[in-house]
Amino acid sequence: MQAGSEEAFTILYRHYSPRLYKNILTMVRDPLRAEEMVQELFSRIWQNRQSKGIGENFGGYMYRTGLNLVHDFFRQLQRDRKLMEQFKLAASKNYEPIEAAINSRQSSAILQKAIDQLPPQQKKVYELVRVEGLTYKKTAELMGISAHTVKEYLVAANKSLRKYLLDHIDDPLVLFALWATLYNLL
Repeated sequence: MQAGSEEAFTILYRHYSPRLYKNILTMVRDPLRAEEMVQELFSRIWQNRQSKGIGENFGGYMYRTGLNLVHDFFRQLQRDRKLMEQFKLAASKNYEPIEAAINSRQSSAILQKAIDQLPPQQKKVYELVRVEGLTYKKTAELMGISAHTVKEYLVAANKSLRKYLLDHIDDPLVLFALWATLYNLL
């Protein structure tokens, strides 16, 4: 084999590969991976066939090469697991804000539909007080009405919005999120 005889290499492969496969399989417990490792081992033997180590102690060279392949496999497996854990951690950290943003957009769209159903004066009061954050007094000044009327419009708007949401939403979680948004709880 060291002289380049493929026939000699084939004889060595047929003799040693079944035993190597069994040994590697017991360590890695993956038949496909064990077969790949045996192929890699013999590929390295063929590539390094002229090496002094192969000629002096073929069995020892096979053992060391096989052991190194198994160690490489487990090191890679450990790196893959760490990467997977990091990915899961990053994904879980990013998933919640994404989910919240999607729910928020959906809730906002539903809430906007409910607001659009309000009579014009109630809608204007609701938007100024709840959306823009103006006080009753400032809203009253802008609209040319009393602060008491602003309060009455806001109460009526909230009542209409609650009714709309109850009539149009089956999902209790979405309903809760909308109510929380409606009353500035979130």
